[in-house]
Amino acid sequence: MNEPQLEAVRHIEGPLLVLAGAGTGKTRVITHRIAHLIANRVVPPDRILGVTFTNKAAGEMKERVIKLLGLAGRWVRLSTFHSFCARLLRDHADKLGFTRSFTIYDSADSAALAKRIVKGLAIPEGQPSPGGALEVISRAKDRLIGPEEFVEQIAQADAIDEYILKNVAAIYRKYQAQLKKNNAFDFDDLLFATVGLLDKFPEVLAFYQNKFPYLLVDEYQDTNHAQYRLVKMLAGEHKNICVVGDDDQSIYGWRGADIKNILNFEADFAGCKVIKLEQNYRSTSIVLDAAHEVIRKIAGRKAKKLFTDRIGGDIITLMLCGDDRDEAEAVVGRIKTGLSFDNSPKDFAIMYRTHAQSRALEDALRDAGIPYKIIGGTKFYDRKEVKDVIAYLRLLINPDDTESLLRIINMPKRKIGKVTIDKLLAASAQVSMSAFELMGRPDSFGLKGQAADELRKLQSILKGLTARMDKLPINEIAVRLIDSIGYIRMLENEGTPEADVRIDNVKELVSAIIAYMERIEEAEEEAAADKEEGNEEATPNITPTLQGFLEEVALISEVDALGENDEAVVLMTLHAAKGLEFDTVFMTGMEQGLFPIVRDEVSRPSGDSLDEERRLCYVGVTRARKKLFLSLAGFRRRYDGSNITSPSCFLQDIPEKLLEVERHNYYDNYLFSPARTKPHYSRAASQRPTRKNHEPDYDLAAEMTPDEIIKIGMAVSHNTFGTGRIIDREGSGEDMILTIKFKSGTKKIMPKYAALEILGG
Repeated sequence: MNEPQLEAVRHIEGPLLVLAGAGTGKTRVITHRIAHLIANRVVPPDRILGVTFTNKAAGEMKERVIKLLGLAGRWVRLSTFHSFCARLLRDHADKLGFTRSFTIYDSADSAALAKRIVKGLAIPEGQPSPGGALEVISRAKDRLIGPEEFVEQIAQADAIDEYILKNVAAIYRKYQAQLKKNNAFDFDDLLFATVGLLDKFPEVLAFYQNKFPYLLVDEYQDTNHAQYRLVKMLAGEHKNICVVGDDDQSIYGWRGADIKNILNFEADFAGCKVIKLEQNYRSTSIVLDAAHEVIRKIAGRKAKKLFTDRIGGDIITLMLCGDDRDEAEAVVGRIKTGLSFDNSPKDFAIMYRTHAQSRALEDALRDAGIPYKIIGGTKFYDRKEVKDVIAYLRLLINPDDTESLLRIINMPKRKIGKVTIDKLLAASAQVSMSAFELMGRPDSFGLKGQAADELRKLQSILKGLTARMDKLPINEIAVRLIDSIGYIRMLENEGTPEADVRIDNVKELVSAIIAYMERIEEAEEEAAADKEEGNEEATPNITPTLQGFLEEVALISEVDALGENDEAVVLMTLHAAKGLEFDTVFMTGMEQGLFPIVRDEVSRPSGDSLDEERRLCYVGVTRARKKLFLSLAGFRRRYDGSNITSPSCFLQDIPEKLLEVERHNYYDNYLFSPARTKPHYSRAASQRPTRKNHEPDYDLAAEMTPDEIIKIGMAVSHNTFGTGRIIDREGSGEDMILTIKFKSGTKKIMPKYAALEILGG
């Protein structure tokens, strides 16, 4: 062990903050510190409590302690926060009016209960949805806000519509009352109720303070307010608390983690000793230097810089790719090269900001026959929302597909219940007519009212789109379908982070259709060129069809088993990567608006949100042991077609001496300047170039008029009004007037007289 590690292990009395950078051996320090306390008879093993966040982490610590101490190590209490609280509540449930046999509700149980409550209270649809209400209630419990003080305290902290706020308050009161009636706690209650119990019954708190005079907390930067209060209460008497964490890796603010807990630890515990672990045993110095340049921009962080004995190493490769498909092909091409040098697939990890990005990468890996597995997510075409939309698309091709019809008949909700569906299926069996056709004749099987109207409406939507399939491109058919059935509106009404991800996936499915169309069009162009050269065997009349796309999707399931083994390339979001490490890491989608991510109308996050995105970038970079690849696409297929992108602001932080740049396919040299200040915009902003060697030797942007550069939907920056988005354009040339929506309001501006910086599409 190095000197700082030994110092942390040997610290015995009083509060201790161990700032453990990525790859610095924090678990080794925790377990050896426990062993040191027991071996030196400072405290018996059963009077040490260690808490962390996952069963895997708790289990690993337990195994290491037992290996160090033998049987004595089994008496140390090492568990997750929630496991510790559940056990404590079992012992004192009667004080809260519960019995020891209480049930712990999972997310599905909570959702079902919330749904019944919303229905019973006759709350209008989406005002809020059950899922949206649970999201707000969970946030309140994290902050230790009960149903009684909910309205006042949440109203002060969150911008929630007053009407919806009152509805959530009513749901919260009913929800907690029903939980108690059912002798049940939900997952958030385990912390919420434990803190309430210790606060209400001082004798119980005193018992646990004396039972566990030594407390260790792992990943302290990830604690929320309830966990912070619990830890502070338990350590309040003896103050022999050791917390281990890294503010640079605090990336879960979106789910309640509060970075102030670790930043303010010294103020919370007077006389606290601080030890920094800065020697990294994982990565090369090049990787660590890049990571430091990204993270040091955050103001107020605990100052530290990782170093290593592994000086030098492979330079970081920045891959500039034409579009998301080129990016996927470039990544997979590099993996194929690595495999040819006897590397294992499991040595490679591909990371991205959102799950929706996995689709193009999965396609490329399958085409190359490389096994893969997804961590923290479901394969793209297996995701519920994707399967729902595909079921709709199948009905446009085959209305007799009753299984697809049953999947979507009430998704989004149409108040078509089980009784209605049973009647429809029974009538279909009696008259030998498909259930789809009978939907237009509900009176024939005795159905009236709203359910009958909804069946007719659904059939009309699908038949109308089927009739237009020969007149519209298939991506337009998909967009009109999604809009007509209100699938995205349904998800938007949920108002949860999970719904945001599902919206991304629905839109990514449209991008997959566009990519399919482009592949077919390219094959058609190549066939035509072959014919001109006299090759009569060239494939004629290749056209993209919805049926062709659905066949491709259907065949994917036949080879998905490739990823079901350990010898596989790992795909994951950057959030899922924390705590892992790989020889070679690909961080994809390094584009402004995607990473750092933007989910609102302005194109640049700021303040705390940008800091958390920066920490997420730091986490991704420090997963690499030997080699790091960063990649971006000049064009990213989006819901409304291909749009030009801008390089991530994080790329500007990495010194050029640490980077080598590769341009793949038709990436415009002028989209990314050598100095990486800001991108130039070319005709590519409105027109996708050919995939064949697009290598301009002059700056197209210099020849363009404002009419060609400025488009509705672009994000811009104004010196006075800040960042906004163009929502309308009138006139042209010097008379052009733009309507721009800023945070402060909507303004009409003439570019001729205002200095506007174009930020991206």
